[in-house]
Amino acid sequence: MSLEGDTDRLSSLPDDLIHKILALSNIKQVIEKSVLSPRWRYIWTSMPYLTFSTEDFTTLPKFSKFITKFLSGRDNHTNVNSMKLTFRGKASQTFVKKIMNYAISHNVQQLNVVCMPEKDMEVPLSLFSSQSLKHLSLTMQIRKGSRYRYNGYLASTWELPMLTTLELEYVTLRDDNYVSIFSKCANMKNLTLKNLRTTGLNDFNICHPRLSNLTLENNNLDMKVVNVVAPQLQNLTIKFFYAKFVVSAPALASLHYSGTHALRLSTKGFPSLEKADICVYFPNDPDAHKIFHLLQQLHNVHILTLNLEVVEILSSSVELVLPQSSPFVNLKRLSIYPFKQYWPEKAPHKVAMSSQLKSYLLDGSPKCAYTIVLREEIVAQKIMEGLAVILEKEKKDNNKITLEGEEAGNHKPKKVNYEDVKSCWEILCVQTKRRKETVDLIISKLQRVEEILARLPASYKAKIQPSFSETGIIMTKLTDSIKFKCDETLSRFQLATTLESSS
Repeated sequence: MSLEGDTDRLSSLPDDLIHKILALSNIKQVIEKSVLSPRWRYIWTSMPYLTFSTEDFTTLPKFSKFITKFLSGRDNHTNVNSMKLTFRGKASQTFVKKIMNYAISHNVQQLNVVCMPEKDMEVPLSLFSSQSLKHLSLTMQIRKGSRYRYNGYLASTWELPMLTTLELEYVTLRDDNYVSIFSKCANMKNLTLKNLRTTGLNDFNICHPRLSNLTLENNNLDMKVVNVVAPQLQNLTIKFFYAKFVVSAPALASLHYSGTHALRLSTKGFPSLEKADICVYFPNDPDAHKIFHLLQQLHNVHILTLNLEVVEILSSSVELVLPQSSPFVNLKRLSIYPFKQYWPEKAPHKVAMSSQLKSYLLDGSPKCAYTIVLREEIVAQKIMEGLAVILEKEKKDNNKITLEGEEAGNHKPKKVNYEDVKSCWEILCVQTKRRKETVDLIISKLQRVEEILARLPASYKAKIQPSFSETGIIMTKLTDSIKFKCDETLSRFQLATTLESSS
């Protein structure tokens, strides 16, 4: 906190900028920082960004006392733009209600609540009834050291007419309770459900006329079917969320799926589909038919990305594609990449992309740009990246070798005597030995890359060859530089010995 003349540099900052700086800390730290500058002394009273956590206090009563004092000292005319509350215990605790009521009464727009329950608990949705709230995130977080994850059940209903974004994580929904939750958020556009649990439900329904972005990640295995009816849905992301999906989303533009099993999808089609990214981590033979069925449903896609494992499993089941013509008449770009970056010789599947599958994917769009990344290419690139780090370090270390008593960058070295040269020679011998080990490591890595390149088609080899050649040039220069320093030091050593003898 330097001063220029008699002016505190912090005093010139506008309030909104100071608020954003302080928003990076929790409220307890904000108050502690108020002593750093007279300008900051009372700035906390008008903070629109509030962060509270019981983890910053040794006991809950101390936290509750702090909250009471803070809220009474805050400017009551300043609205709360955003608030994050992290607490342990029950949602019915007095300080939780006090904080929530204060935020809602001060027109809070963004609310992030992280609860660390000590046992199963209900979270009253009435706590979140607000006419101003636009973004709500509720997470039931496991405590460190706990072996069990407790359930946070949403109870009752809420009134959030202005809410556009809802994120729920590790929350349990009972029966059809969730239907009223979504129906009370008439303007909801973004919905994220992570590690969702349900009780008494086989089918899970997400029906909303204004929903634009839907993300589903991880779920319990009791859920059988997910029904999505969203006429304005544009982006759908499904990660490790296993169920049969029945989707009615005619405006869908982007689909991202990743999981260990093929996506089971039923739809009347996606006429507006621009992008689809499908990654099945460990597909098996029974998955081939499901994957093929999924691709047929995505026939309108413009940009398609598949993982190499999917291509391999389909190529081993060519009977699926033989009688079929390519349905991808709008395809502009097809990208294939390996999910698991095995060393080539350890890859579980080594089935090349069959000509039948290639025709099925590309014949419908002759001008489609096509890219496939092989495991050998990724492994070779990773070796080259590692070599670049080693060589850069060696170049820096090589430039640091100087005679003892001679400063780097000093063009007028001190008088050289026999002991200086002898000491330098001993140091250089150690350095050279270490460098020999490094050069051996570099050579072994380059030989490994050569072996990989030999297995690649010429088109893939051309991608890596420039860096491969450059690495060889750098290694040659490094070896020559070490040899030069050895010769130079040896000459100095011989000169010093001659001078010593003549004296």
